[in-house]
Amino acid sequence: MRFPRLVVAPLGFIALIVAVTACGGDDSLSHENYFRRMDDIDKAFNQRLEEEVLAQDFTAKEGAAPFKAVVDAARTQYSELKVPKDLRDEHDEVVAAIGDFSAALGPAAERAGPDDPMFALIEDEAVTVANARVSDALCAIQDAAKSKNITADVGCEDSAEEPPDPATLPSESTTEVLIEDFSFQPPHIQVRAGDTVTWTHGSDPEPHTVTADDGSFGSPDLEAEGETFEFTFDDAGEVPYFCEIHSDMRGLVTVTE
Repeated sequence: MRFPRLVVAPLGFIALIVAVTACGGDDSLSHENYFRRMDDIDKAFNQRLEEEVLAQDFTAKEGAAPFKAVVDAARTQYSELKVPKDLRDEHDEVVAAIGDFSAALGPAAERAGPDDPMFALIEDEAVTVANARVSDALCAIQDAAKSKNITADVGCEDSAEEPPDPATLPSESTTEVLIEDFSFQPPHIQVRAGDTVTWTHGSDPEPHTVTADDGSFGSPDLEAEGETFEFTFDDAGEVPYFCEIHSDMRGLVTVTE
């Protein structure tokens, strides 16, 4: 499962959420069916997260309860699976990690400011630590599927390919950048000194920012589809930038004379 990405993961983000209680027996699922069910519940979790949590304009305190409700509901679904015997130890760790993540949300909301966006929960140190533990546990399950030559996606963010460094990509001459599919499109642009670049939020369900590595510019959270941010580049040079909410989202502006 992919929580809002920490800066990912994804959730990437989100990286994130799976819980399976070891409750097998003679009626345990086959490995193929087990990994398929894991994938199904992961997808259902992500859909519910987008529809019931990410689409709402919650503050951190308000968002803790609905976020936790989605997490706990998914945990209940996973706990009903009949786990193959040889995967029970891995699932014990996943269950414990998910419990820690859920438990960390409430205190994180209390530490957040009254008007902080819900994503302040994800940036809380305790939540970040719990999130990393969940990610490790999920990736252990993913590795188990791989070792059995079974194609599966249980929500392990590490299984996704890392986005390329924009500096390694050819530049495109344009002053328009679309922020969609958790990426800047195009990731590397070339403009002339004095040009104004416009970034436009696309259809992603999560907010994004446009933030220069050197601090020369920084947008507020861009949340609504069509919302824009503009910046005029006066000096020649290369200006890398990123999304503060999803740190794996990176872009580059090359400014020529």
